[in-house]
Amino acid sequence: MAETIWILDDDAELGALLLSQFAQRGWEARHLSHPRELELALDQSQPDLLVLDELLPEQRGTDVLARLRRGLPHLPVLMLSALGAPRDRVAGLEAGANDYLGKPFLFRELQLRVEQLLKPAQISRLGAQAWQLGELQFQPQQLWLGHPRGAGLDLSRGDVALLQLLCSRAGEVVSRQDLGQASGSLVDVEQSRSIDVRLSRLRRLLAELEPELNVIETVRGRGYRLVAPVRRLQPGGDPGS
Repeated sequence: MAETIWILDDDAELGALLLSQFAQRGWEARHLSHPRELELALDQSQPDLLVLDELLPEQRGTDVLARLRRGLPHLPVLMLSALGAPRDRVAGLEAGANDYLGKPFLFRELQLRVEQLLKPAQISRLGAQAWQLGELQFQPQQLWLGHPRGAGLDLSRGDVALLQLLCSRAGEVVSRQDLGQASGSLVDVEQSRSIDVRLSRLRRLLAELEPELNVIETVRGRGYRLVAPVRRLQPGGDPGS
């Protein structure tokens, strides 16, 4: 499921541009032009991130944010405003913004800031998602991998983090850098074989349960790829799409 980003900004041209750019990145975006639209939208659902302008019709973005924080204290908010002086940035952060970026801006910088703010949502989704690998079930929240009604193994949190990332990007080459970041490694993966050692251990665990199942493939010079048949599991353990 794609992360959702709402944009509250009365600049229609900028809103359309951000919708297009966010969609290319794989995010589901929605543009709102008035604080009242945000109130109505929040009655129905909640985004993973709000991009908020300071200069809005009838009120300031910091006023909107102050009210928002009373009901949604943990919603990530990035303020994006033409008011980029230090005092403006401080005011936005004091009002409860998680980040503040002045206009004009480079989209690449905005993208990187958005990615950082979305990480908790991504981790939460991954943590709740169970997977079917061939005949095996992988239950990250239980730190468990095994047959539904048979033998299984308890996994370390490091093993779980690696397998989660590989499952979420099944069929893609995942770089050693990404794997190192997911596992919380503090060493430089380019100067260490720690990720290779961890992947070797994970392969051995998988082979104990399914000797004939080829799960993880090494792509020389690039990283690793999960090649086993993978399906998401719905709540209750039923395979989903």
